[in-house]
Order: sequence, then structure tokens, then C-alpha cells
Amino acid sequence: MKIDQVLLVEDHQDAMFVLNNVVMGVFNQPRIYAAKSIAEALPLIDSISLDLALLDVGLPDGNGIELIERIQAANSATMTVVTPIFDDDENLFNALRAGAAGYLLKGFTPDELKLYLKDLVNGKPALSPSIAHKVLEYFRRSDPGLTAELQEQEDNLTAREIEILSLVAKGCQTKEVAQILDISRNTVAHHIKSIYTKLNVHNRAQATAAAMKLNIFDQEDNR
Repeated sequence: MKIDQVLLVEDHQDAMFVLNNVVMGVFNQPRIYAAKSIAEALPLIDSISLDLALLDVGLPDGNGIELIERIQAANSATMTVVTPIFDDDENLFNALRAGAAGYLLKGFTPDELKLYLKDLVNGKPALSPSIAHKVLEYFRRSDPGLTAELQEQEDNLTAREIEILSLVAKGCQTKEVAQILDISRNTVAHHIKSIYTKLNVHNRAQATAAAMKLNIFDQEDNR
């Protein structure tokens, strides 16, 4: 996926400097737009077709979660990565529900962040290890019998559905899945609906957690 237009939303100058340098180092001369607040970011979101957005949630004039929702409403293909300091559960799950494609805690070296962003555009989730663990633990706590139940439900998935679940869990949007598998978007959407029903999940965050618990990534990589 080519990254041409990038939005950075960060109110700390040092963090903004690092993000800017990392993005310039990973992608081929993208156009970078910078904002220090929700008020500065909103006009950019509404007027620019963004490929990628990196944003903090603790902004001077509010919580950045609303920006994720606005970005997704403007262009669902935009990949949004949250880059907070703290890993509080409320912001984490609200961000994932809003449509975030990644959640990376501050503290990574620039080189590590570059690797995460490269993985993101190549279809892998951009989640800090502790965040990935929290996602899995959340669903484990919500239903202690989930693993066994999911394993049984996975047996009902077709080979094509497992293939699509793997791509969805890696961050691919419907359009990208259709292109990769050379099928129509409507066909992909139909399969995703079936996957959600069979696994008893309701969104991409839950589907990703299910795929991770079932080692769908490993299954696909070994095929």
C-alpha cells in the first residue's frame, strides 16, 4: 500500500519530531500534515484524503478517540495508529472500537517504530506486545470458555473464511482483501458476515482477538 498523505496529531514537540522523522524514513516522501489539537486536526481530516494517521489520545482540547471516528467516517481505508503514553484499558478498547488499526505505546526507539509501521502497511497488526496481551486477556476474562468455544466454532469456518479472517485480522480492509484474493468486495463482505456469525464476534477488534487465540496467523503462514 502506498502512503502519500499522513496526519500527525501530537501536542509534544519532541514526540512530533520523532514521528515526523520516522514517517519520512519509512515511506517515500509522503506529504505530512501536523496538528497539536483536535481543533487543528478536524479541518485537515475533512479536507484531505489520508492514507495514515498517527495520533495521541491525550490532547489539550479533548480525547483523540473522536478523531479516529471522524477519520473512519471520512475514509474507512485510512489506517489510524494511536501512540499514547499510558495503556489504560478504556482508551485502548475505545480506540479499537472506533476503528484504530494499531496501538503503540510511546517508548519505542525510532527503528522499532519504523518496523511496526512497515508491518502495518504489509497487513500485520501494529500492536505493542503488552497491548496485544491486553486484547487477548480482555476476551478471556469476558468469557472463560471462549477458547474452547472458538476452537469448536473454527471447525465450522470454510478454508476461504479462514483465509479472509487472517487478512482481516492483519489489518486489511475489504477492498484490499478483495484485491489480494481476486474476488469481489460483495463476496468478501458476505464471508466476513458469515465469519462474525460463526465466531460470535461483532467487529474487527474481536475478530483479530479470535484469530490470535486460534493461531490463525500461524496457520496461514505455514500453508
